[in-house]
Amino acid sequence: MNSWVLTRYRDCLPLLTDAETFASDWTRAGHEESGSAASLQELDPPEHTPIRRLFTVAIRNQQLDRIGSNVRDLADSIISRRSRSSVSFDFTAEVARPAALLGVCELLGIEKPPVHSFAALADAMTRGMDAGLLPEVLAPALAARTELNRRIADWFDACDDQGLLSEVLTGAQNAGIPREAVWNSARVLFLAGFSTAVGAAANAVLALATHPDAFEELRGSDALRSGVDEFMRFDGPVQGTTRACVHETQIGDVTITRGDLVTALLGSANRDPEMFKNPDELVLTREPNRHLALGWGIHGCSGAILARIMIRALLESLIQNRGRLSLAEPPERLPRATLRYPDRLPLSFR
Repeated sequence: MNSWVLTRYRDCLPLLTDAETFASDWTRAGHEESGSAASLQELDPPEHTPIRRLFTVAIRNQQLDRIGSNVRDLADSIISRRSRSSVSFDFTAEVARPAALLGVCELLGIEKPPVHSFAALADAMTRGMDAGLLPEVLAPALAARTELNRRIADWFDACDDQGLLSEVLTGAQNAGIPREAVWNSARVLFLAGFSTAVGAAANAVLALATHPDAFEELRGSDALRSGVDEFMRFDGPVQGTTRACVHETQIGDVTITRGDLVTALLGSANRDPEMFKNPDELVLTREPNRHLALGWGIHGCSGAILARIMIRALLESLIQNRGRLSLAEPPERLPRATLRYPDRLPLSFR
């Protein structure tokens, strides 16, 4: 990895929040241009600030309750049909991906593409995040990005007065933000919104299927409110993120020099016993719950709001169903370092 690795919560949190010391834009730490386009993910203040504000305001202006309701309706129809069948089904493919795609498309205000073709693009791009460990995933990721850029160009040309894309295009022009930065950030939001929501939902439902008591707890109390964040802490989709050190600093008794890469293992931080009591247990009423599953601070996951909407909608749909989920077969996972969730999650109702 050629990187320092952080596993404790108290070390990971400053990496996410101290942008002066730890850069998302690695050129600030002396690294060469990566060839990646500037976006919400790869800019730091002050360039990052107006784009972040533009997208944050635009997201809050969308009809998020309506999006959650539509995701819930879709989940209800699929889960109701499956609960009446004795045949197992793949939750990731049949529920999480269609629901996530519906949610992110309604958020952006675009027509929903076919789920299977887009899921393949998204998977190629998310696997491309691991190109440093698996060089063979880079070429498919670049090809997928080219195709997604082509689709985004069509969305920008077709967008009307509805949805987030229309709002950020108008806001960027008024604020003097380059169109390219808006374009790239829209791609990041679309991909992060979809992939993070799929991963968060699949992980949450896997935890629910393997913790049968959680079903009754969710049905019988207000645990759903705090349970959304506990599912993400317990098994979050994003496993790590890397920053470049801008100037020499100290982490514990280790000196980190300018240019060094530092990786925070978010899944490990979320199981840190110094921060979370009984960290390996699923405690649906856990509060406070300052987990790092979706990052923290100005570079927190762009798909965080959709992930929470998704998990809540899907859990509401599942717990109102009379049947109880169980694993039909062991889940299957593709080899990935950055995102962790079951690519195939065979379930049945009993």
